[in-house]
Amino acid sequence: MPEQNRRQDFRIDDILPMQDILLTNEEYETQSEQIGIRSRQNSMLQEMVGRDIFSSGMKENLSHDIATAMETLDAKLNYLIGVNMLNDANRSELKERPVNLSVTGTSFYTKKSYQKGDFIKTTMMLPSFPPTILELVGTVTWVKKQDHDTLHIGVRFNYRCDEEENSIAKYVFRRHRESIRLRAKQEQQRSDT
Repeated sequence: MPEQNRRQDFRIDDILPMQDILLTNEEYETQSEQIGIRSRQNSMLQEMVGRDIFSSGMKENLSHDIATAMETLDAKLNYLIGVNMLNDANRSELKERPVNLSVTGTSFYTKKSYQKGDFIKTTMMLPSFPPTILELVGTVTWVKKQDHDTLHIGVRFNYRCDEEENSIAKYVFRRHRESIRLRAKQEQQRSDT
């Protein structure tokens, strides 16, 4: 299997704040050609928060007290940005739901009526710092009826920019590593007893 396709094999189960909306063909065509506003905002915010103001050697030119004060201020501002994004997501239509997520797509349960081939927009918040809110478009690839009003559906993402795919990939890989470490720790604890 080629190395670049291996990353698509990782799947994680999680509970994420999300929303799903059926798109008409026209809405899908329009939205698939434009990067979602939340994805653009998230990308800009990640750039700002991720930028290390001392990476260029600036710290050596500042007094210790000023450098410490700037680092403290930077940490507090990052915290406030994250809290503001969480509050915004909590006031929105995003509801916590179990999902199975990979780089190529997701599956989840819904009470909305979908059919294979339908176009969909999923808005989800990935728990990171700052929280990552993405509006992703995709295609329903399979539908399984669960009971009289619930469907289990699979969605293949149609990424509109590298930031969308990179955000999902980083989150999936981080969660996958966490689950491997947790299993190893649990196995170690069982063998110690």
